[in-house]
Amino acid sequence: MPPGADPGDSPTDSPPDSSPASSVPTPPDPEKEKTAAVARPDEGEGYEAITGEEKTEGDAPPQTEPSTPPPSVPPPAPSASDAERDGDVVAVLPEEKAYPQDGPPWAREKEELAYKVEFLGITMGYARFSSLGKVLLSGREAYHLRVRAWTSDLLSLIYPINDTIDYYLDVQTMVPLRLEFTRSRKEDDVATYDQENGTIVYRYRKDGKIRKKIDVLPNVYDPVSVAYYFRTRGLDTGEKELPMYAGRKLWEISAKPVGFERIRTDRGEFDTVIVQPMLRREGKLDERRKMRMWMTKDERHIPVRLYAKFKKIRTWTLVGELLPDREGG
Repeated sequence: MPPGADPGDSPTDSPPDSSPASSVPTPPDPEKEKTAAVARPDEGEGYEAITGEEKTEGDAPPQTEPSTPPPSVPPPAPSASDAERDGDVVAVLPEEKAYPQDGPPWAREKEELAYKVEFLGITMGYARFSSLGKVLLSGREAYHLRVRAWTSDLLSLIYPINDTIDYYLDVQTMVPLRLEFTRSRKEDDVATYDQENGTIVYRYRKDGKIRKKIDVLPNVYDPVSVAYYFRTRGLDTGEKELPMYAGRKLWEISAKPVGFERIRTDRGEFDTVIVQPMLRREGKLDERRKMRMWMTKDERHIPVRLYAKFKKIRTWTLVGELLPDREGG
């Protein structure tokens, strides 16, 4: 959940010309001034505010496709200077403060969970969630998670993916504050959440240009942060509905325990509680998606297995299952 700033380096001013001619002022050319004004739009332009649905500017910068590293080599992690360039500063804390013993059980020490993902019974890829401890994000306490996802060897021959997202979650509510995307097939960008006003702003990390702005709801989650929210809270009672932004849509998500089961995985056997997430959109229950999650009964509430069935033209199934340590690439 593990694996989260943005603008590129500022251009450097050219040194002044030391020749005598440089001291003679040149009359402005009206046509050049007009052309320059068109070529340099105001910084605030370049996006469209929307509600719950993503829209990308048609003339957005062309996306590049950098060479994909082999599955065993993760892409480079975003540096702290990225955060500094768009106003956020990430400060690393000493280990005793980064992993406080009075925090959630999963956050009291370094944690790494790897999963294989099967689609229609075929292993399509892997995901690794790393808990990197508590940090200060512009003076605000946040949990740093790193989430890496990559395709299996077979699928990599057709469509290789090796992406990383660095998450910064509020330590009290687990809502996301900042996401840093390092992509193998698209431009890297950063999502900044204004949880008080209910907006998400995406900026290209290379130059800081706004890619899109989305109006959501205050205290909104995404699938990863809501999973850590459920891990943090007790599972003996049903949870209230939470706003979640996923798949370019706003949802209301809740979860309740529906049973207990001892299951066997490649990592061993676990006593689990079966949790059933429920999705609603505009108050209406989504009947096309069925999900179940098996979480350990201990205080860490580790997700051991996830099952999802959804209908789009036909019925599809997806299963994620916990792997032994350091397997999956």
